[in-house]
Amino acid sequence: MEWLKRLFGRKPRSPDDDPEALIYYVRGHKCGAITRVRIDKRNELSRDDDDTLFVRKVVVDNRCYGRVEIVLRFDAAYRELSREISGGEFVTREAWLAQQQSSQPDR
Repeated sequence: MEWLKRLFGRKPRSPDDDPEALIYYVRGHKCGAITRVRIDKRNELSRDDDDTLFVRKVVVDNRCYGRVEIVLRFDAAYRELSREISGGEFVTREAWLAQQQSSQPDR
């Protein structure tokens, strides 16, 4: 019976509560679209020569297909050490949520 409690007793998680992912939000310079970027800790990170973790990702938004390139570096505990971005800027989750709400059609 304990397995039933574990299966059905879980609270629904928000998409940003994924323990196996790092979440970032970027706004592209081309049209200002904000994109949520999910980085899978298990599959997308590589080790550098100095044993730090890093990822290089090209993000394409779904509004004007603008490209943003990000490079992130982390220590072994997934704490961010550095970040670089070209073609855009890092923004907050709140900015992304505001964009999501403003793009919803009126009902």
